[in-house]
Amino acid sequence: MWFDEDQQTKSNNIVTEENSSDEETEKCTCRKGCSTRSCSCFKNGSGCNSSCGCNGTCRNMFNHLEYFFGKDEKYSAHPCFAQWLKKTVKNADALQMIDREKLRQRIIKSENYPEMFKDDDNSKEWKKKNENEKLIDIQSLFRNLMSNQATDLYYSFCQDDVCDSGNDWHCAICRRCMDWRVWHCDKCNKCSWGSSLPCERCGDSNSDSELSDYF
Repeated sequence: MWFDEDQQTKSNNIVTEENSSDEETEKCTCRKGCSTRSCSCFKNGSGCNSSCGCNGTCRNMFNHLEYFFGKDEKYSAHPCFAQWLKKTVKNADALQMIDREKLRQRIIKSENYPEMFKDDDNSKEWKKKNENEKLIDIQSLFRNLMSNQATDLYYSFCQDDVCDSGNDWHCAICRRCMDWRVWHCDKCNKCSWGSSLPCERCGDSNSDSELSDYF
C-alpha cells in the first residue's frame, strides 16, 4: 500500500530528471532506414545518431522534430512528449498532421499554466501577430515544455497539465508521469512509492536502481 512519506526527505531525495530521449544513449542496427517501430532508438523515444546502422536513410520520426522545435538547433523530445507522439502518429510524415495551434491551446488552457507562467492567453496581442511571429512563439513554447530543454517545468500529456519537474517526472518504462517520491525498481521493473523506502514488492532499495535510465 502506498502511503505519505515525511515531506522533509524531499530536499535530499528529489529525483533529478534526465531525458531518456538523449540521442547518444541508444544505437540501433536497422538496415532499412528505421521504417518500422522495431527500431530500438524509436522504442526509447530518441532520434538515431551517426553510430547507428541506418545512416542517411533514417526515417525515425524523432530525428525530424523541427516541426515542433524549429530548425535553428536540434532538440530531442521530452519522455512524456515522446510517448504521446508514438501514440498519436505512425511515422515522420504524419508529424505535420498535428495542429500546432491546437496543441498550443491545449497547453495554455491547462490548469497550472496561468499560475506558473503568470500569463493568460492574451488573445488580442496574439491576433496582432503575423503567422511567422506566431510560429516563433509556438516553437519557443514547445521547446521550453516538450523538449530536452525543459528543466524546471514540462508539459505532461499524462496529466494534461504543466508540471514542476521537482514534483513530477515521467517514467518511460511505466509510461506515465509520477510523483517525485515514486522510483522505478530495476528488479520488479515497476515503480514503487517512497524514494527513501525499499520496493513495496521485492524489498530492493532505491540506491540499487539506475534512476536515470527511466527518465
